[in-house]
Amino acid sequence: MLVYRICKVEYAQDFSGTGAGLYGGRWNPRGVNLLYTAGSISLACLEYLAHNYHVLQNKEICLSKIEIKEANSIKEVPIKHLPKDWKETSYEPFSTQQIGLDFSERKEAHMLKVPSALVPDEFNYLLNPHHPNHSQVKIKEQIIPFELDSRLFGR
Repeated sequence: MLVYRICKVEYAQDFSGTGAGLYGGRWNPRGVNLLYTAGSISLACLEYLAHNYHVLQNKEICLSKIEIKEANSIKEVPIKHLPKDWKETSYEPFSTQQIGLDFSERKEAHMLKVPSALVPDEFNYLLNPHHPNHSQVKIKEQIIPFELDSRLFGR
């Protein structure tokens, strides 16, 4: 299985989830490391654009195609089981952070499949760096620099 991540080149090899742990996010509170990835390149672009617009024109970002060998170790959170506030634009609703915290602590699965708040019919995959399978995560291919069409920035 391939998942996709756009990040600054200097962090491309870092699968620790430290960035998410430092700041917290929709699916994890501060202090809980998870590696956010997307199920498609286009969703990775949208997610990165939504959270990092200020650095998108930076030539120091890359797209990593990450290979997950144990793709059967996925826990899915269906939309119908999500709390009503799961798409809050604060990016940090406590209810969804609790889902990520429980996932991280239980270590029952390596990946948590969650709907994207930007495109609910597409999915993001949160990787638990504390799961035994995480050591098998490898970058299959990288595009450096990863450049987006200038029309996204108002030319």
